[in-house]
Amino acid sequence: MARFRKAGFVTIGTTATPEFAFNATTESVLYCPLRNPWNNERSSGGSSGGLGAAVAAGIVPLAHANDGGGSIRIPASCNGLIGLKPTRGRIPTGPDMGEVLCGLGIEFALTRTVRDTAALLDAVSGPDLDCYAWATPYLKELSTPPQRLRIAWTDKPLSGVPVNPECIKALYDTVRLCEELGHGIVETTPYINNEQHMLATVRLWTSNLANMMDNVTQFLGKIHPRRI
Repeated sequence: MARFRKAGFVTIGTTATPEFAFNATTESVLYCPLRNPWNNERSSGGSSGGLGAAVAAGIVPLAHANDGGGSIRIPASCNGLIGLKPTRGRIPTGPDMGEVLCGLGIEFALTRTVRDTAALLDAVSGPDLDCYAWATPYLKELSTPPQRLRIAWTDKPLSGVPVNPECIKALYDTVRLCEELGHGIVETTPYINNEQHMLATVRLWTSNLANMMDNVTQFLGKIHPRRI
């Protein structure tokens, strides 16, 4: 947030989020379910659902968000926004907390344009005392002709769950565009044991949640019910 402020941004408030930010929809027990500004019968996603709705509704041009399992990308998809989860280590969170959610947690934002995303990424990324990776500024890359890349892609979801046809169409349009730009396109599907992956994910998230609740308990000076 220090980098956001240094870039000239003004914090105007906080938005709705599910409890502990551990849900793909924003339906906290404190407030009513969050509605999508494009269609009040639909969700704005989560966990950064409140800010997704705020950016989509035009309240702000962009808003800070974070992502451990889709909390930037899900609201972006639900609200028609740009939701980039940067590479691990690109935006520092150290020196006191260099590995949020065992490295899965990434701080960034939701915006309306790729150019805003690129400019913001340049403003808040870069090394700090606990950072181990950084890269060329993104805004500069937008005006630099890319070299030929070898890009792998697949339309087969690792979970086996059917994908919305509109998403499949967007994928094929992107593949076609990359081919037209001269890149080498390779269709291939990596093997991942989805059952083992989900088991490891649940263990990682629940252990981090337990640690988070212990920290909140210590901060508030109250005993958590599970310790009674």
